[in-house]
Amino acid sequence: MFITAAGLVQYLHPSKVAPRQSHWPAITLSMERPWCLLVYDVSYNGEKVSQTCLVGWDNTLLDLLAEIPIANLTGIARLDRCRAPGPRWSFNWIGALWAPAPCETPSVGPLLFKLGDDPHVRNGHLLPVPDAPGRRLLYEASP
Repeated sequence: MFITAAGLVQYLHPSKVAPRQSHWPAITLSMERPWCLLVYDVSYNGEKVSQTCLVGWDNTLLDLLAEIPIANLTGIARLDRCRAPGPRWSFNWIGALWAPAPCETPSVGPLLFKLGDDPHVRNGHLLPVPDAPGRRLLYEASP
């Protein structure tokens, strides 16, 4: 499932579309941004089934985290576009994810996280941020 920001559509040439189709949600518009891979469990016909969701916007990830019970979260990974020729991406599991403290400036962004064994809390640009009291833990990976 791809989740994009509302209103982002890419119009296609008529030779490339099915009859009566004029556009499709554009995921290519934000491919330079980092993406998150959200893995969680759902119940289906009495069984636990794993779901995977690729999310391109921090606010959408926050919305999903507010709706999914913390016990059902299996993992969250971050995919970053590498600055090298060709289609290259880095993939890192997130160890913990926080909402910034009210005292932090908006420039830190809507999410802060630790990647794998990295001891630093980082912002969306992968820059380390100093500790701040009042951060709200949204997710912590199981050991």
